[in-house]
Amino acid sequence: KKALKRFQLMNDIVYDKVLENAGRQQVLIFVHSRKETSKTAKAIRDMCLEKDTLGLFLKEGSASTEVLRTEAEQTKKQELKDLLPYGFGIHHAGMSRVDRTLVEELFADGHVQVLVSTATLAWGVNLPAHTVLIKGTQVYNPEKGRWMELGMLDVLQMLGRAGRPQYDKTGEGILITQHSELQYYLSLMNQQLPIESQFISKLADNLNAEIVLGNIQNAKDAVNWLGYTYLYIRMLRAPQLYGVSVDDLETDPLLEKRRADLIHTAASVLDKGNLIKYDKKTGAFQVTDIGRIASHYYITQESMATYNQLMKP
Repeated sequence: KKALKRFQLMNDIVYDKVLENAGRQQVLIFVHSRKETSKTAKAIRDMCLEKDTLGLFLKEGSASTEVLRTEAEQTKKQELKDLLPYGFGIHHAGMSRVDRTLVEELFADGHVQVLVSTATLAWGVNLPAHTVLIKGTQVYNPEKGRWMELGMLDVLQMLGRAGRPQYDKTGEGILITQHSELQYYLSLMNQQLPIESQFISKLADNLNAEIVLGNIQNAKDAVNWLGYTYLYIRMLRAPQLYGVSVDDLETDPLLEKRRADLIHTAASVLDKGNLIKYDKKTGAFQVTDIGRIASHYYITQESMATYNQLMKP
């Protein structure tokens, strides 16, 4: 019941915002599933029919009305047949290439007034609109099996579609979220958070690539190489985030020991997976054929370990 209420409330807000721009500016609405695109578009269209406000979007007898009617008859997708004549469109990766291109062109030419899309449009196609609306911020993550908040990159990418450079001086971005998440998004928009390094999680693969290229011969070279990475810069600036205590930083200001530990761990993982031969006494690295294959074809060491395990005679 709660979810239905929230869904209806969101649709009401979207309708109000769309109506503010009706007949004046195009609106781009982002939703978070393919099914949701047609659901939302039809909900707004039905509300417009109910409140007799469809005439605000397209003037009867205008060129756009004729173009949209003709195109709606040509398309095979039933949802587009239902929506296009009213000046509404949908766009997602599950549509055929022909239908997607048709919707993109109709929107770019100013015929489609309201376009409901998934995030693929924000990342893949440069289609700006004066007003961009993000309907809800919860997306389902199948890997974790739960609902999660939209990442900041996605939000910025979507809101970045607001304002058409050649026509508008300003653009309008609207984010609809729960009250509990409001502060989170406000702070993300207003305060620049430092970007942290994720390099440790992929250190073994990168180390293997450098060994294969011949840039790194031993552990000493690798420690030196690590000193040129963004990870090293962030470890010095925010040591606690990377498992370095204040005492460690005082006794080892250049973090040589920490870097050596990271390299030793990564090299041991590669050695165990048979991607390199690691001599723990001398610190020397020797590349193997499996290591070369992994590096050449961009295969992660986890995948190589699985192949090794399952392909034993």
